[in-house]
Amino acid sequence: MNLSSTSSTAEKTVTTVLWGCELSQEKRTWTFKPQLEGKPDCKLLLHTICLGEKAKEELNRVEILPLANAEDKKAQPVTIASLQASVLPMVSMMRFELSPPVTFQLRAGSGPVFLSGQEYYEKKAGKRRRGSETQCE
Repeated sequence: MNLSSTSSTAEKTVTTVLWGCELSQEKRTWTFKPQLEGKPDCKLLLHTICLGEKAKEELNRVEILPLANAEDKKAQPVTIASLQASVLPMVSMMRFELSPPVTFQLRAGSGPVFLSGQEYYEKKAGKRRRGSETQCE
């Protein structure tokens, strides 16, 4: 399912697309890449990280891995959530904005852990369009 919306003003055009992924024992990493090709101004707005219904009673730690570049080999992963079913099964992120590519990793635990948010595309508008458009596929 793909839900997107587009809205415009005289200054900019904004398009958002729902995004989500699952981290588990089978798939421990996930790299976010924009779905809309040819759109350079993309951000990932991360909203929620939560445990799945079948998560075991264990600590599940989600990290963002640093970009692999030769200049900064000392860059460490950043923990963004530590979840446990009986203690903290979900976190809501406020204004957590990331620039792609972003790689998430389930560092500890077996999941499943679900991440959800929006892909946010902003373009300086040359043409003016009115209203908004929503698509469901």
